[in-house]
Amino acid sequence: MSSKYEKTAYVVLCRDGPKGESVRAAQTPAHLAYIETVMDEVNVAGPLYDNGGEAPVGSLYCLHTRSLARAREIIENDPYAKHGAFQSIEYFPHLPAAGRYLGGKVW
Repeated sequence: MSSKYEKTAYVVLCRDGPKGESVRAAQTPAHLAYIETVMDEVNVAGPLYDNGGEAPVGSLYCLHTRSLARAREIIENDPYAKHGAFQSIEYFPHLPAAGRYLGGKVW
């Protein structure tokens, strides 16, 4: 396996709950400021939208962390999570294997 293998990469899928829209409206500046503080552990992150591409329905984080515990800490300290935007949060170990964001492939 290539040295580019990320043994501590996690994809985190956060789905908004009933308070998602109002929490996002109130917390976006704090959320963006927070993301700036953990940027060295974020491979890519951003909102997920409904099928019409208009309304946010959640967030996707692709993290490079020391551990699953650290991935959880990052998400739990995000103002969106702290203020109840997310109805569910799922963590998936992930192998970033190929793509434009990686600048190629790991094989």
